[in-house]
Amino acid sequence: MKETGEILVYRDGSLISAGKGGKKRGRQFVLVPYKALSIRSFDYPFGSVSAIREALRLQYVSVASGRELEIYPVVLNKENRRFSGAALVIPSEERSSVEDGIGKGGKAAIWPLPFALVSELGGDGGAVCVLDDGISSAFFVNGEPVLYRWQPLSRRTPEQERDWLLSYGSKYREEPFETVIIDASQEGERLSKGVRDTVADFPSLGAYSLSRRVLDSAIVVEHIVKGLSSLSWSMMLAGGIFLAAGLIKGSAVESELNKVKDSSVRIYQEAFGPGKVRDPLSQARGMLAQANSAPDRPRLEDGLRIIARSWPDSQSDEERMSIDTLRFGGDGMELIGTANEVSLVQNLQKALRAETDGVVKLGDIQQVPGGGLRYSLEVRWTAR
Repeated sequence: MKETGEILVYRDGSLISAGKGGKKRGRQFVLVPYKALSIRSFDYPFGSVSAIREALRLQYVSVASGRELEIYPVVLNKENRRFSGAALVIPSEERSSVEDGIGKGGKAAIWPLPFALVSELGGDGGAVCVLDDGISSAFFVNGEPVLYRWQPLSRRTPEQERDWLLSYGSKYREEPFETVIIDASQEGERLSKGVRDTVADFPSLGAYSLSRRVLDSAIVVEHIVKGLSSLSWSMMLAGGIFLAAGLIKGSAVESELNKVKDSSVRIYQEAFGPGKVRDPLSQARGMLAQANSAPDRPRLEDGLRIIARSWPDSQSDEERMSIDTLRFGGDGMELIGTANEVSLVQNLQKALRAETDGVVKLGDIQQVPGGGLRYSLEVRWTAR
């Protein structure tokens, strides 16, 4: 990766040098205290930037409030054909306003302000950055960003924001995380050193930049690679088809019969689990008959009654939550909604567990553009 150049802070529409030490010809970094930015983690069986953006965009349709959102995903891990990472999500208006304000610095890597402190945290913990009238904070796990938000100083103090981050971090582990609080207007050298150390210690974070030019370039390169790959595979496939045509012709009928048999066995095992299969159709009928005689499970009205009993008796403007989506099935239900505070979701989880005597799993909790959290709770019934 290119050496780190000058570190700049975007403040009141202007660029201010954070400190000395960068290479003149190195890659510039601009630190920005975004107000409406959020972070969304992802884990998909595909790694295409375009496909990841579209998959994440669907998750924000119900909370975007008509605003145009831009999504900047970076794949941080690849394992067993799974691609995971985190995406920066920001209203187009704020991104373009900042990028226009940067002007000639448009070729720089544009980071959310707290990203500069990842190395100081050792990759795990919360960073609280105070600049002018606001607090921009972020949380990191294993060097990966999982949350970002901006709050006005008139609403809470830096210490209150730090405590909120520690509460948020309890979903990852019981032991408290490290936290740092920094006044960005007074500690430019610390920010400058932090960027250089973070790029060196966590080079994958260098792929982040809230620049439309950087995102468009990544998509263009991706399309070129795909086009070349498709051409190579097409030529190989054509040769393979001509080579195999004579061999396949004589055994076509037998092959089709074996395919039907193999497919029947595979479908049965996918539906009912592994085991010896002699007659898939007859055995499937037997399994379905057993399922119909299984103990009764809660019905939809039972699930709604459980939610009503678990829901908070009253809500204030500061402590408010809602359910946007309810998925109900024979094994349980999933609640997806929004809340102002992590503690509200945790209290609902405890109440649901008490009402169902089952397993209640807390899923993703993510910051949404404009403030608030998006949560998911998965409830699994116990056998009765």
